Amino acid sequence: MKSTLVKSAAPNRHRSSGPHRPKPGVEAQTVVLLAQSSEDVFRRCVSLALQITRATTSMVLLYRPGLDVLEVVAASGHLAEEATGRQLRRGEALGWRVFDSGEVQSVERAQDIAEAYFVSGRAQPGMYLGVPLLDPEGQVLGVLSADTTDSPERLDAADAQALLLLGQAAGVAYSRWLALEHAQVTARQFERLATLTPELDRLTRPEEIARLALQALIEVSGFTSGAVFGIDSQGQATLTVLEGEEYEGPPSAAQLREPHPPAGLVAEVLRTGSPQLVPDYMSWSGARVHSIYTAAAAPLRSRGQVVGVIGLMHTRHRHEAPGEIMTLLGMVAARIDQALERASGLEYLHQTREAALRALGRVLEGRDGDTFGHTDRVTTLALQLGEALGRSPEDLQHLRWGAYLHDIGKVAVGDDVLRKPGELTAAERRLMQRHVVVGDDMLRDEVFVPRAVREVVRHHHERWDGSGYPDRLAGEAIPLLARIFSVVDVYDALVSERPYKRAWPQSEALAELERCAGSQFDPQIVEVFVNLEKACSVLL
Repeated sequence: MKSTLVKSAAPNRHRSSGPHRPKPGVEAQTVVLLAQSSEDVFRRCVSLALQITRATTSMVLLYRPGLDVLEVVAASGHLAEEATGRQLRRGEALGWRVFDSGEVQSVERAQDIAEAYFVSGRAQPGMYLGVPLLDPEGQVLGVLSADTTDSPERLDAADAQALLLLGQAAGVAYSRWLALEHAQVTARQFERLATLTPELDRLTRPEEIARLALQALIEVSGFTSGAVFGIDSQGQATLTVLEGEEYEGPPSAAQLREPHPPAGLVAEVLRTGSPQLVPDYMSWSGARVHSIYTAAAAPLRSRGQVVGVIGLMHTRHRHEAPGEIMTLLGMVAARIDQALERASGLEYLHQTREAALRALGRVLEGRDGDTFGHTDRVTTLALQLGEALGRSPEDLQHLRWGAYLHDIGKVAVGDDVLRKPGELTAAERRLMQRHVVVGDDMLRDEVFVPRAVREVVRHHHERWDGSGYPDRLAGEAIPLLARIFSVVDVYDALVSERPYKRAWPQSEALAELERCAGSQFDPQIVEVFVNLEKACSVLL
């Protein structure tokens, strides 16, 4: 991720250079110690920049890679409110020099430089100083800038050093806050989506189903509006639901509620039959509504046929959509599809939950980066083993749901730990092991998730000899379904290729299960599973 800065107009303001000037090192540390959020880091940063330098204006711009713009996310000084939120394309600000070079840039007469950006729209005399904001790995996140517009002050080497110290502290603090907030947002997204299915189950009218789904999507995606278009048998589109902020026409919402030939992003989704994301809608050649800045849409299907389009819009500014937005949109579209197709109450509730939980499990496994297909494989193996053990249909359903959700707690584990290629430290291992407790806690309040499912989530890393986690249960104190699932979970991990290991042959994997029977696994379950797999391999 990268970012950069701009140049703004400001009135005369004199900065003291006497003995009471704040110490930049001490002030920089307050950014790390006192900030309450990623946004607060930069608000404090620009305020401190004015205190510890001779500048009259300070700004922070972050690079938005999806839009390829620099956005002013914090400003202090003259016209600060007007500057905040502005997005600048390449070549529209001196901050791009800092961003592209990754080095400090100082301009004596900014008013003479063509790409200097003035918030007021008028070039005014003053110096410009910009320093890169770096994350802990040294990647450029953005730019911290200061200027002396309409001021007799000059920004010297001491000011540059002060900004560098402040920028370094801010970059590290921002990265840490961003990682924490992203984990929290991801957890909230999946929690919200997990609650969506039972909420949809209580509704029967298509419009109510679509409206509730749109509200959930807007809530977790950061978009301002959502819409659903129906497609009739003649291929005409009709706006059926509009949720969130209204957008300005033309065409108006009233016009779109009348049957009309599909156009814009609706037409593109119908043409491709797949989800579409347009980060900069206003400059997109297919744009139809010119008050939309960013848009995403996905098809709605019934019995395999596209019968509508669900879309998200941002009507205030270009929106850097979260990376998982298309997955989330597709998941919700699938849930709407299922909700609209249900033939009977109880059967449909079961099908919706199954599809939602399976989709959730597959999305969760995608975070690992090296376990694609793991959820489907262990679900199949667990059901085969459960049937061989004579478990009831209810137990098999609980086992299936447990397989879907067994790693849901990993949404609270950061990518730095989850995707670490090498061996985990003791602290990282403890954090990773917490995922079973987090998963249990996340599902505890979900009334549609039975206790037996949560037991699979919480206890599938317990060991027969009592040395597992999180509760160090032993023997038959470990819930039966968790014992069943732990065998197939480890087996799939052994026979699957990972970046850090080869895929084991089936014979070696089964031998390893037998070796660990009585210590890690229930020996009777291992015996049944090994015989089952050997029989299947003979049939194949």
